Amino acid sequence: MNIDKESNFHFSNLEKNITSNSNFIFWISLINESKNILNTKKYKNVLDFGCGDGGLLNIFNQMDKLKNGLGLELDENLLNIANKNRQNKSIKFKKYKKATLKKYKNYFDVAYSQEVIYTIKDLKKHSKEIFNSLKCGGYYFATIGCHIENPLWSKRREKIRKEEDYYAYDYSIDEIAKIFYKTGFRVGLKRLPLLYFSIYDKKTTKSFSNNLSSLVRTTEENKMLFCFMKPCKNYNA
Repeated sequence: MNIDKESNFHFSNLEKNITSNSNFIFWISLINESKNILNTKKYKNVLDFGCGDGGLLNIFNQMDKLKNGLGLELDENLLNIANKNRQNKSIKFKKYKKATLKKYKNYFDVAYSQEVIYTIKDLKKHSKEIFNSLKCGGYYFATIGCHIENPLWSKRREKIRKEEDYYAYDYSIDEIAKIFYKTGFRVGLKRLPLLYFSIYDKKTTKSFSNNLSSLVRTTEENKMLFCFMKPCKNYNA
């Protein structure tokens, strides 16, 4: 799929602070993969769980004007950046709390998360709150490269546990699939095809891998995309 022809979108339209973000390659690829199977222009309500600085929803808005986007985040500093840089009044960024999604039962058409699953202690609870917040036939697209099958994960995990304010949990791909399946989702998985260049940064690149080429190779092999679909009937019982 050529995203430029489909949506009059081009990478050059994006601000430098987005394209220079190390998450950009994953945001753009994640959105594009969802557009390959969904007509996102018809979707009114979009959720970004663990939105960080809000880049994904801003990109989504440039590809298909958002009617109602909600980004949830724990980090206050990232929330401030997200609200400062938001491109559309229809996009809201809020601090995530335990009861936040209870207000949005059967509300969202599609939900996204970029490398968030490994930070969640109670994945069963997370799968249920996303399930309940989606409309019948809604989708949750979630990327994960931080899993135990990734040979670079142990290095990255220890660095996160030492330096970050959040914890890094060990999940296998099958474990994640089983949890969401038991919740009621139909579960699909593929490698995430990358549409853009990996961004080189001396500090960031070394924190993930030994060098840039190794990072690109392992990312292409181990960055996974889950597609969780909420069926209108329970087929998993």
